Amino acid sequence: MNKLTGKEMPNKMRVIFADDEKPARDKLAHQLSLIADIDVVGFATTGKEAVALINAQKPDLVLLDIQMPEISGMELLSLLDYKPLIIFTTAYDQFAIQAFEQSSTDYLLKPFPLGRLKAAIDKAKKQFLAGLPIDKSQQEQNYILNNNAPIKRLISKNGERMTILSPSDLLFIKSSQGNCLAWDGKEHHYLSEKLDCLEQSLASAEFVRIHRSYLINIDKIKEIQRWFNGKLMVIMDDDNKTELSTSRAGADKLKQLLGL
Repeated sequence: MNKLTGKEMPNKMRVIFADDEKPARDKLAHQLSLIADIDVVGFATTGKEAVALINAQKPDLVLLDIQMPEISGMELLSLLDYKPLIIFTTAYDQFAIQAFEQSSTDYLLKPFPLGRLKAAIDKAKKQFLAGLPIDKSQQEQNYILNNNAPIKRLISKNGERMTILSPSDLLFIKSSQGNCLAWDGKEHHYLSEKLDCLEQSLASAEFVRIHRSYLINIDKIKEIQRWFNGKLMVIMDDDNKTELSTSRAGADKLKQLLGL
């Protein structure tokens, strides 16, 4: 367990970080040194060290690796007698749901650039200064928007039930009365994200916006027909042979992507 010396500075957020890999610690320490209005008061190399250091120092914010020796980043949260703001840092995206359920401020996928780290800390600063409650649905949306890794799954919530959706299994996502519904060929699944957000996050997963209300999976198209006023009629490869009309801009985009 390591404590860094130096006077505590007023109006600065006190920060601790924990990571079992020295190159990751060195990089993070350097990145944090370039960010204003924070005071790094210590770091830990194992989960056990992190528990002791956090309970002793009572920092405002902890940047926490998930996979660490002795106690994982997720497990150690229940051992804290002091609850700081948490930003998880990990090379694996499969822990995102657990992180959001733990009300973490953000979830950073390694390797993350300085700008991404700064954005996460700026969000933590706002919560720290204003004492704002953490909006989990907004966290998930920010995670999708801000991490550059391909999106491997979407989360549909229905009460206490959460359904994990693979984008490759979806035919299209539609916006209806302010809600987004994902169609898998058998049923619709409610998504909390806005269509604009999903358009950006699913661009690498072969989804294209053909209309202000529709985002479709190119790999699930069965047939395309010419329609009026320069539009196209897209027939999806489901049992219903669902027909979706493009806008003119959507038709142009689809033609360009498919080389039509």
